Amino acid sequence: MLGLKVQDNADFGAEIIRKVRDYESLSRVELARVLGVAASTIGRHVDSLVAGGYFTETVEPTKEAGRPPTKLRPNPARGCFLGLDFYADTAFATAVDFAQRPIARRKVSLKGTLGADAVVQQIIDTLTDLQRETQLNLLSVGLAVPGRVDTRNGVGIRYVHVPGWDNVPIVEHVSRAMKVPVFIENNIRTMALAERWFGEGQGCQELICLGVRYGVAAGVIRGGQLATGHQELGGEIRGWNCPVFDAKAEKWEWRPGATVEKASSVGGAAARYAELKGSSEATLDEFLRAVEGGEEAALLALREVAAVHGWVVSQMTQLIDPEIVVLAGPLTTLGTTYLEPVQNVALQFESDYHPGTPIRISELGEFAGAVGAAALALEKWRPQDLG
Repeated sequence: MLGLKVQDNADFGAEIIRKVRDYESLSRVELARVLGVAASTIGRHVDSLVAGGYFTETVEPTKEAGRPPTKLRPNPARGCFLGLDFYADTAFATAVDFAQRPIARRKVSLKGTLGADAVVQQIIDTLTDLQRETQLNLLSVGLAVPGRVDTRNGVGIRYVHVPGWDNVPIVEHVSRAMKVPVFIENNIRTMALAERWFGEGQGCQELICLGVRYGVAAGVIRGGQLATGHQELGGEIRGWNCPVFDAKAEKWEWRPGATVEKASSVGGAAARYAELKGSSEATLDEFLRAVEGGEEAALLALREVAAVHGWVVSQMTQLIDPEIVVLAGPLTTLGTTYLEPVQNVALQFESDYHPGTPIRISELGEFAGAVGAAALALEKWRPQDLG
């Protein structure tokens, strides 16, 4: 095929599959136009992909005169991709078929206090059980790993909530057990991939996903691709110094040591709620229930946290110029009670040069990271049988 190496064929085959996924279906002529290559070149590669079972090709009826077009679609039976997202005490896993349709999922408790080795084994066990349920050929696995990661070497660098989680070669462990390629990314970035392929930002080429959990980070999609940066720190906003909003006094102020994570993570929100009601501490679930119940201290704490998120969104949109911003994490369960103050503050800080960017809440729920990890597996996988 064109005298290219197998790897070249694999990369080009993966790009063809990606474009068909992007558009849901394409004819050969449309595909050649989208990729900007000769129809004869596309024809040879598509023939190989159809022969390999990656695509189905069907004639679709049309009201227009002439021969109806033959459309390419991913073949759901060709195989599956697994994605897994985890924290110290919980893992979420999902399986999608080759046509990107979710087919199975798992939520399991992790024994994070037992250390890194125990967590890695539980991850492998969860993936193994999920793969058995799909009854499809496993093609690759994506892992949404908390904390800092080294995606090039497949290492979880550090996660403070699991003892011994320092430079864990998690890709090596999981790939040895699952016997397929394994890819990792920071869990907030996988949320951005989830939104780009399955969620509010489906089809968007420029997107920001602000993920607020016990950490705060952002995933950025540029030109349809995940942007990670020179040192894989793209979107790591948790250490940004930020202004803090005092909801009682209705004023902003800069405080020494105030960072986005301290001021506006879900842990920070729960702590601020406890402070406002005069308690020593409060859990996230207690805070969320108090907001839903209309408790004044909880509503004040939410306004303060949402204000910081609105400020963050305004800064990032002026820099990135995305089509859409998606908010993800536990606070999104509060719906417009959370969304509206974020939107209002973002509008206050926007410049004349950057008219308001749509801000939406993720609808993917607690499995967003796992869905994104499956999207990572799907994006990174290459069809190695194209010769």
